[in-house]
Amino acid sequence: MSSLPDISVALDWTPGPVDKELDEGVLEKLPSGAKVQSISPSGTSAWVQTVRIETTLPSGRQKGAPGDRGREMMHGTFESEKAMFSFAPSNVPEPVAWGAYKALPDTYFYLCAFHDMLDDLPDIQSLSALIARIHRNSFGKSLNGQYGFHVATHLANVPNDNSWCVSWEDWFTKAMKRMMKAEEESHGQDEELDKLTTALFEQVIPRLLRPLETGGRDIQPCLIHSDLWPGNIKQDAETDELMIFDSCCYWGHNESDLGPWRASRYRLGRPYIKEHYKHIPISPWEEDADDRNLLYAMAMEGLRNLVEKYPKGYQGSEAMKTESAAEPEKRLL
Repeated sequence: MSSLPDISVALDWTPGPVDKELDEGVLEKLPSGAKVQSISPSGTSAWVQTVRIETTLPSGRQKGAPGDRGREMMHGTFESEKAMFSFAPSNVPEPVAWGAYKALPDTYFYLCAFHDMLDDLPDIQSLSALIARIHRNSFGKSLNGQYGFHVATHLANVPNDNSWCVSWEDWFTKAMKRMMKAEEESHGQDEELDKLTTALFEQVIPRLLRPLETGGRDIQPCLIHSDLWPGNIKQDAETDELMIFDSCCYWGHNESDLGPWRASRYRLGRPYIKEHYKHIPISPWEEDADDRNLLYAMAMEGLRNLVEKYPKGYQGSEAMKTESAAEPEKRLL
């Protein structure tokens, strides 16, 4: 491991001033010989507290959370960032460690290298080229060529079901069911959402994702960041390199990483998506690309529009008419 002048650490969420002393569990994970000079707040999060630790070696950042959920979040963050770092070491803060506090054994943390970053909208060419390079270099390198991830990861505080699947349609369906369940647990049962969810699983997902892997067509899983909004994409103030962080990795369809770019509030949109396709061509069926992006964006209004557009689901698609009835389909393991 390279020496780190500043360390970034994620701690359990405790509103108020940052602790002036580090827990022994954190100190044990710092690079050998590192001496803490200062601790200060760094960044914002709804789920964890992040601080900058300045040391006599290059510094870093810390974040964390309590309980079983906290342990899974910090472990998942470390494994996710480690995977992303392996494909883009100049563009991802180097993961250092994760672990538990000594004084509070039920509280967990994650450490990574600290980078001072600019709060500007990412350059369209640089971002598209970076994400395309990660996708291209990771194509087909997942476990047995399957979709998923080897540990649970969390999108915000919602755990993903990352168990391995042979089929992208099966994995995405399973992941969406977990997200919808979390929505119901958080806000209670909703009749409209129940109907929308049923139509999503029975009509929309089969119609838009099944043609990717049938009729002689195929896609390869690549490493997906899955939370590429401007808050997780910043320019390094010192090196000018574009940095991406706070990933929620899984191995999936490369186009799924473009879903967050569709949201108007992020000011990325179609120009960034089109630029990405200059590096990696649209998956067949090409005419479905915009609707797949709408599905991957996971916005409720967009999902309603897709349900209305595809009332017959896969059975009503042109793609289905061209399939061989004898062709075996890849299903959930």
